[in-house]
Amino acid sequence: MSHRQSRPESPGIEEYHRLLVLLDERRFEEALVRARVAIESGDVGPLVRAKTHNLLCWTFIEGLKQASPEAALHGEEAVRLANALGERSLQLQAMCNLASAYHQIGDFSQARQTYQEILRHLKRDPSLVPCGLVIAHQGLAHLDMVAGLCSEALHHLQEAESHCGDEESRFMLSDLYRRQALVLLKLDRPEEAAQVLSRIADDAYASGPRSLWWKTHLNFTRARVELALGHWAQARALGLNTLALARELADLPVLAEATCLLALSDYAEGRKEAGKRARRALTFAIHSGRRDVVADVRERLKDLLAGEL
Repeated sequence: MSHRQSRPESPGIEEYHRLLVLLDERRFEEALVRARVAIESGDVGPLVRAKTHNLLCWTFIEGLKQASPEAALHGEEAVRLANALGERSLQLQAMCNLASAYHQIGDFSQARQTYQEILRHLKRDPSLVPCGLVIAHQGLAHLDMVAGLCSEALHHLQEAESHCGDEESRFMLSDLYRRQALVLLKLDRPEEAAQVLSRIADDAYASGPRSLWWKTHLNFTRARVELALGHWAQARALGLNTLALARELADLPVLAEATCLLALSDYAEGRKEAGKRARRALTFAIHSGRRDVVADVRERLKDLLAGEL
């Protein structure tokens, strides 16, 4: 969920504006330090404090890609303050970030409860959060996929798609198709997964702050599909490209994914480095702090990892 929201004048709002600039410039570590100092100083009003806690939660989960209990604690405080202030839109925006933070630290039960609560609020007033219904159903779909509930995951993704009718949310369709392809792969339906990916527009996320994120995630999804179809060379090329991009982003979950793909390609082609790559993929996954990423890598590489014992 975006860190941006309406910004009425309030004590400390100027510093909050400066924090937003730092995030736009991808200076996440600097923003983290300055946001903590702003909260500790006591010079900000309660509304700006709520927004800053929400910003800190977002910075951990989306900017730094760090699975951190601190992210969830900032999210909880943002929700608490926004609720006390009667700021319903901010409260729901903070809940979207909080649900993602819970997911990243492996508290799947709390993540699910939070997404379900978001849906209850938005069914009464969808205007509280732009694209909020899409975000909540997408989040529940990922939790279902982690739990092995693939039919339920597809249902939530289809529900999310049904809420992408306006210009504001239509841009999210491409990522919903990508996620549907991943679920179809879990169901061992690679041909259908390839068909779903073919619906993605070539210019989706062609520019803007999400373009590099999108390229890495689309590449590894395509690589998974090519691997499942037995197209080793195509899968390897996409995996290598994803690995280079993930290193540029310092994104440990995607580094784990790309290395996992290359290990599976090595294994399929009988290359001796398959076992070494498998260990490296698991190491990246563990360093990410993400239980869902570790579980996925262990499952997909279980034969290779067992061979290393």
